Amino acid sequence: MYEIYLDVVFMANLCMDYVLLRLVGSFLKCPVSRLRSLAGAAIGAIMACLFFYLPTDSLFPSSILFQGLTVILMVKAGCNVKSGSMLVKAMVTLYLAAFLCGGFWDAVSAGSGGGLKTFLLLAGLCYLLFTCISIGCDYVQIRRRSIYPVRLGYKGKVISLYGFYDTGNLLADPLSGKPVSILAPESLKELLPEGVWEQLKHFQEKTGELGNTALPGLAPHFLPYRSVENEGMLLAVTLEDLCIHTPGEVVHVSKPTVAIALGPSTLGGEYQMILNSRLL
Repeated sequence: MYEIYLDVVFMANLCMDYVLLRLVGSFLKCPVSRLRSLAGAAIGAIMACLFFYLPTDSLFPSSILFQGLTVILMVKAGCNVKSGSMLVKAMVTLYLAAFLCGGFWDAVSAGSGGGLKTFLLLAGLCYLLFTCISIGCDYVQIRRRSIYPVRLGYKGKVISLYGFYDTGNLLADPLSGKPVSILAPESLKELLPEGVWEQLKHFQEKTGELGNTALPGLAPHFLPYRSVENEGMLLAVTLEDLCIHTPGEVVHVSKPTVAIALGPSTLGGEYQMILNSRLL
C-alpha cells in the first residue's frame, strides 16, 4: 500500500504538460497564447488525477481510451487545432515530445554515461522519425496542388470542406475592398438555414428585388467579375468566420466575403472553394 497525493500529481502534471504543449505549439507554429497552453495543461493535470479512479478490473482498455481522450482534449485546448490532419500531427508531436522529455529525465536521474548515450540515440531517432513524417505530410499537401482543409461558420453552424489556393484569384469586393473567394452553391446551402437559403435564391433570381434588409446578416450584393472566357455579375455574401488550415499555420478570417459559383459543375470533387490569393 502506498499513498498518492493528488495535489502533487496535479502540480507535477500541470508543469510538465505546459512545457510539452508549448513545445508542440512552437514546432507546429500554432499561434496560441500562454493562457491557452496553461488551460490545456490544466486539463491534462485534471485527467491525470481522474486516472486513479478508473476501475481496476478493466484497467488496460480503460487506460488506453482514457489517455487517448486526454491527449485529444489537451491538444484541442492547448494548441487550438481543429482539422483532423492537424489534430493527428499535434498528437504525434505531443507523444514524441513526452517521450523525449521522459527519456531526458530518466537519463539525468540515472546519472550514468550509458543512460545519456541511450537518450541521445533515442532522441536522434525520434527526431528523424518525426522529420520524415512532417516532410511526408507536406509533400502530400503539395501533391494535392495547394488544397487545404477549410472551415466556414455562420450563426453557430460550422461546415468543413476543401479550398483550392488559386494565385490567379484576385477578385475583390468593390464595396469593402475585401478579397472574395468562390464557393460552391451546395456548400453554402449546407451552411445556411433552409429559410435563409430560399430567400437568397429569390434574391439572386429577382436580381436583388428583396434588398439587403431581408438578409441583414449576409449582406447579399452583386459584384462584377472578369475571367479569361467571360465576364458578368456574381452574388456575394458575408459569412461570420473562415479558417484555412495550412501545413504551417491556421489562418483565421473574420467576416469573409464569398461569391457563389456560376454552376455546380464549376466546383466539386477535390475542392468546393476557390480561395483568394490575398488570404494567404
